Amino acid sequence: MLEDLKKLFYISWSDVNEMPYMLVFGFLLIFLLAAGFVGEGSQQFSMLANSFVHGHTYFLSSIGGIGQDPVIYHGKQYWDDGFFPAIILMPFVAFFNLFHIFFYQGYMKWILVLITFYIIYKLAVKFRYSKRDSIILSFAFLLATVYAGINTVSSGWLFAQIVSTLILFLALYEYFNKKRWLLLGAYCGMLFLTRIPASVIILFFIAQILLEKISSKQKLINLFKIGIFGLIAVLLLGAYNYLRFGNPLNNGNSYQLISTSSLLARNMGLLSLSHIPTNLYNFLLRGPSTVLASASSWSLKFPYIINNNLGMGIFFTSPFLLYLFTRKWSSYTREHRLLLLSSLISLLMLLVYYGDGANQFGYRYSLDFLPIIFVIFLQLYKKYNKKLSSGMKSLFLLSSIFNFYLILSYVGFLK
Repeated sequence: MLEDLKKLFYISWSDVNEMPYMLVFGFLLIFLLAAGFVGEGSQQFSMLANSFVHGHTYFLSSIGGIGQDPVIYHGKQYWDDGFFPAIILMPFVAFFNLFHIFFYQGYMKWILVLITFYIIYKLAVKFRYSKRDSIILSFAFLLATVYAGINTVSSGWLFAQIVSTLILFLALYEYFNKKRWLLLGAYCGMLFLTRIPASVIILFFIAQILLEKISSKQKLINLFKIGIFGLIAVLLLGAYNYLRFGNPLNNGNSYQLISTSSLLARNMGLLSLSHIPTNLYNFLLRGPSTVLASASSWSLKFPYIINNNLGMGIFFTSPFLLYLFTRKWSSYTREHRLLLLSSLISLLMLLVYYGDGANQFGYRYSLDFLPIIFVIFLQLYKKYNKKLSSGMKSLFLLSSIFNFYLILSYVGFLK
């Protein structure tokens, strides 16, 4: 009878052994996606898409004041982030406008999250993981990293990172499969118009072209293919800035209405070495906040620890990445080292920036290069292990539960 059931449902004992992991991962992801779907949050990109539909580059209605980061210029409000996420939303916003219904970013976000899940799964299968392990690895990125925070809250800043993370994974999947340079260039252009630090991956692709054992003519052709869309993206952003502020190099950041603390940081320089200690601390060392029984007590009370909205170190949200430090440098291929170099350049861009990403779960800016680091992890782990160990799967699960617990305070369920 058991054999008949196994044939009917196409399961094996190894599938049964994975069920506890799958059920918990599935519950956590559904809960977080549901929270993001129903939460309205800050809808800057949906509102910007609506502006584009009506032929304007400014918001048709106010997005709010301090805390919403509006760019105020000549009595109108603009948005200083890249505009590509709004382009994605335009068809849906236009269609919903026919029925006088506002299209929230959360309606689209869960679709992009699930596509990201699928692309990670395809990458893992490409690296010869089993289908079960590939599913677990997909859950691991969505739940056992800082990504768990951005797929929960529906706001403009986080929606942009949902988009850029997906594009990064699409670019990596394309590189490790067909390696069509024209398409890779298009992905880099999309990244530039979404999150500029994430577009640094183009340097990795350029390096790979230059190091390929092909003719100089073919190298030039490939460089043209990957560079043409990057150039178009730069020109589009310049034109966008010129239409808004009369200067292709001005994205409106100096006109942004920000809090006093953010203003003090920006006065030290939009990009400055003085921001590195703070951002590096947030990226590596800052931990969760504690809940004290009273202001004069050092004793903790429930929920004991909560999310630190200033950010948390990457090894608090993704301890499995410590595995990368267990491998010798000689284990890293030239490809890995170039990927790490592009990630380092992206990180340096973030470290010298005056903003720290708050209000956030984890150090969310790390998503500008975290997909790259995750792919390196996938390849290195598979190099030394036939399959995911029980210990690694348990670490993914415990990390996901820990992140989920902290996210409950992040979204206001625990205080």
